[in-house]
Amino acid sequence: MAKLKEADFYYGAMLSTLFNNGICPMLIEGGNDRQVYEFTTNKEDFRLFVKYRSLPIATKREDYLSWQFVFSDDDLRELIQYLGDKKHLSLGLICGKEQLNSSEFAVLHKEEIQQIINAGKNSLTISRKSGERAFRISMGGGRNNALQIKSNRLY
Repeated sequence: MAKLKEADFYYGAMLSTLFNNGICPMLIEGGNDRQVYEFTTNKEDFRLFVKYRSLPIATKREDYLSWQFVFSDDDLRELIQYLGDKKHLSLGLICGKEQLNSSEFAVLHKEEIQQIINAGKNSLTISRKSGERAFRISMGGGRNNALQIKSNRLY
């Protein structure tokens, strides 16, 4: 009997969401800590680099959740290589919660990924307050200086 890994649940849920919205991928590279997919849609071709965190970071506030994503040297080299390609690049961050069906999916576009890399970051913390329509990525200087990512993006 094949055993399912924790990563299978998160990547599978993300793929199901994309399938249900008419977006069909082709896996080009995968592992437990990240997956890379190629997509063809009627709008454009794009590449999606996906990472997940199964649980948010413990915070003192109930209306505020955050997740930290760490990028290995190989992840960063690969992202920089993809940024140089003409194909659109998105970074998908699966933000897991204890109640799996409450988990969220954040998508950064090429320009936002470039900003993070230009800032010399090898990790990022993404957060969301209850009721907000955007995620925030800390760039230093508090929530007002954070990079805002719309919460309804699929790619």
